[in-house]
Amino acid sequence: MLTFRRALVAAALILTILFFTTRSTPPATALEQFPQAKNFEGSRQASTTAAGTNPIHGPPGRHRPAKSGQQTIQDLSKLSLQDKLAYQFPYDVESKFPAYIWQTWKWTPAHSEFDFREQEATWTEQHPGFVHEVITDQVAVHLLRLLYGSVPEVLEAYDALPLPVLKADFFRYLILLARGGIYSDIDTYAIRSALEWIPESVPRDAVGLVIGIEADPDRPDWKDWYSRRIQFCQWTIQSKPGHPILREIVKQITDQTLKRKRAGSLRDVNDKSVIEFTGPALWTDIIFSYFNDERYFDMSSSPGPIDWKNFTGMEVAKRVGDVVVLPITSFSPGVQQMGAKDYDDPMAFVKHDFEGNLSISEGPTEPRVLEHTIPAHFASVVSQYGDHAAVIARTPTTGKDVLPGIVGEPPAAVETRLSYEGLDLVSNTLARSLRSLGVGKGDRVAVSLGNSAEFAALTYAIFKLGAILVPLNPGFNAKQVTAALNHLGVRLLIIGAVTDLAYKPCRGRSNLALLEAIVPDLYKTKVESPSVPTLERVVIVDNSASHPLSGFPRVADLRALTPFTELLPDFEPRRSSPSARSITPDSPLDPAETINIQFTSGTTSHPKAAMLSHTSILNNGYLIGNRMGLTPSDKIVCPPPLFHCFGSVLGYMATATSGAAILFPSPAFDPLASLRMVASHQATGLYGVATMFGIAAGSSVPESLMRRLYQTLGLEELVICYGMTETSPVSCMTSPHDSFIQRTRTVGRVMPHTRVKVVDPHDRTRILPRGEKGELAAAGYLVMKGYWGDEERTSEVRIQEPDGTVWMYSGDEAAMDADGYVEITGRIKDLIIRGGENIHPLEIENCLFQHPLIAEASVVGVPDERYGECVGAFVIVHKGVEAVEGEGGEQTLVEGVGRGAGTGKKVLTKGEVREWVGTHLSRHLVPKHVFWVDEYPKTASGKIQKFKLREVARKILGGEEGSS
Repeated sequence: MLTFRRALVAAALILTILFFTTRSTPPATALEQFPQAKNFEGSRQASTTAAGTNPIHGPPGRHRPAKSGQQTIQDLSKLSLQDKLAYQFPYDVESKFPAYIWQTWKWTPAHSEFDFREQEATWTEQHPGFVHEVITDQVAVHLLRLLYGSVPEVLEAYDALPLPVLKADFFRYLILLARGGIYSDIDTYAIRSALEWIPESVPRDAVGLVIGIEADPDRPDWKDWYSRRIQFCQWTIQSKPGHPILREIVKQITDQTLKRKRAGSLRDVNDKSVIEFTGPALWTDIIFSYFNDERYFDMSSSPGPIDWKNFTGMEVAKRVGDVVVLPITSFSPGVQQMGAKDYDDPMAFVKHDFEGNLSISEGPTEPRVLEHTIPAHFASVVSQYGDHAAVIARTPTTGKDVLPGIVGEPPAAVETRLSYEGLDLVSNTLARSLRSLGVGKGDRVAVSLGNSAEFAALTYAIFKLGAILVPLNPGFNAKQVTAALNHLGVRLLIIGAVTDLAYKPCRGRSNLALLEAIVPDLYKTKVESPSVPTLERVVIVDNSASHPLSGFPRVADLRALTPFTELLPDFEPRRSSPSARSITPDSPLDPAETINIQFTSGTTSHPKAAMLSHTSILNNGYLIGNRMGLTPSDKIVCPPPLFHCFGSVLGYMATATSGAAILFPSPAFDPLASLRMVASHQATGLYGVATMFGIAAGSSVPESLMRRLYQTLGLEELVICYGMTETSPVSCMTSPHDSFIQRTRTVGRVMPHTRVKVVDPHDRTRILPRGEKGELAAAGYLVMKGYWGDEERTSEVRIQEPDGTVWMYSGDEAAMDADGYVEITGRIKDLIIRGGENIHPLEIENCLFQHPLIAEASVVGVPDERYGECVGAFVIVHKGVEAVEGEGGEQTLVEGVGRGAGTGKKVLTKGEVREWVGTHLSRHLVPKHVFWVDEYPKTASGKIQKFKLREVARKILGGEEGSS
């Protein structure tokens, strides 16, 4: 590393070289401003095609100092910053481009840890005779002090910038303003010499700046991905000293930095705001401002302002006065988007390794991240949309023919409606009641309920106290509930008398036996739980009225339990009741604190407890709603459960942050109830996993299913989310503006304020090229704080890199295309390795799903003596189809008809399943074993537990091979 003294010597040496290579430049006249210079070669044209032949602007006069001998000495202390910069660094458009190449990095090429030798060498190879310097941070400080010693406010601003990336941006403008030449980021290759960048038809003495286009996103949602419709790149710039654009950007960064420094707000500048502060957004704005500045150009004959429309889709260079603008191919070849051509194109000059060819992508910085606690943000929503519907929930209902043996009519559905103000008041009352039961900040409160108004209100009541919500799957058995309560040290359990069952409205499971396993004597006056020592109270929500056959006893007789009605006695929201309108936690809440612990959905046999914060949950819901385009007028029907991230974040938090309404059609999934809810409330959105319908989480949705959803339900703006509990949960998502193919074959692109990458699962430090399959990881605000009480398993998947970035590794295999769209190809641990060859189950599953007689398919690897593993397919056929053991491979299938054609009966054999795969895919993907099943073991969120399928296959194959 350089010492201070060596850095100073190096800076002095560089300046000495600059002195001798630039002393032929004539002296400048003081305060050359050239606002009056309006001698133009051509009129201002908006339909330009090529530089030099039909310029948008002619040269903006000859911006050069008079060659009149000595310049007048000025008292710089009396000048404005603009005038100081003009005096110190005059602009002469007729001078030559200085033969310098500037790059910056933390080490020089001589250092053993310098990783850009190949890139750095290309600049020297393409520019023989040029002075090429790689400036370290330490040398940059002393170099700028020598160059800008007479402009101390610039140095003050540089020193004050709080982030390295801000200083790096500022340095490129400062060095080019003072000395000119080429600045290029260290991770760029020079494909062709800068001597070839300007078209031959353009006089070199008429050009002072050469820039390229970074982004030209021709799509409706371009604001989600780029800061400007046309964005000029800043990683490579060529300039003559003193150019007005460089002078203006130096002035603006200096002014803004010092203003923020004096206001004490520089600490608020983070890497998400760099684009606007010093990066390409500011650079682009200043360039467009210059193009339309009457001080430099004659605007009288202009047909209109120069804006993005003059540059979109361009394939050759354009000249605007003394600026040459290169097309996107020049500095961004090979990105395979926005019209950029490949590296061998004649217009490809620079290759920028801005992770364009690697599978890493960073989401947009807009919309902004919410820096509040959940209760604070909820209060702002209530103040804006207090009278809007927030929650509409229905109890289950079914016909008498489905519930034989009941006396009287089956229960009618009861609909509860809470406005945002009503939800606020109810949750305040519940929070007070919970506090009276001893609940305080940091306490874990477990809730085991279906989707209901009670659960919705309890969520905010717990959040307002600063307690931690622990949603439990109501389908858990006594052993699972006991394990969860003990693991988290839960003090209070809130549970329904009956657990509603999916597809079985009003036929729920009584929780009496479960409660007796936890609290052996329910008739005592207090909770005594030997199996859960921390448990102090159990609150029971009596929903037995909608389950007439459950046999649950009178709640009043179970004295150890606290009826939910005691927490909410005769509540009636009143505007005149201020005590019901506010609640104060034990101590102030912090957005970074854990507020929710979600058990992972359990595709493995060992669920984990992920700790999520205010910031992660609030922003994930907000950003999902933003990408969906949710507004306060939306009504979203949400069958996915509130005990899972899907229902609680994608559903409840997305609507609650946008003022929309969430509608719960039934406590557990009921297809008919869901459709009735959509129809009766004219809902604008419908959620569901692939096995339901709608927004699908966790995997790609087959194209045929998407088409059916379009045609049958009219879900033309259906989008797909991808994520995991540990990322709060969504990291990637499609947009309603994406193409049909992008919404069927991928899970979309990275969400705002999030980064994703695809890495080698055997070497997570190696990011794979785009198109290659590897493990997907995510970073950003959304990453969990860790697994509760499990540092070992946390450290396996939540890894902090040396730069401080925390990555959450998903265990999912994925590939990223050139546009940043991510395709999930399966779980890495689910890969089938057949004779050393990787087989991806999802590919076979999607093929089987296309079969007209197959309803569902799940593929796993099963043991095989010859190959180690082979393909096993668990298949569910459509209703009315007979699944039989025969081979039938000799029969060619006709779509919609299996064996039994002509008999009116649909029959499917295992041989026909194999033949279908062999016809559509490679033969090595054909399932060796086909298993007929009626249903799959699934998690509460609908994900198939493949580890259980593998166990079933082993048992079957171990005992009776022929049954496969």
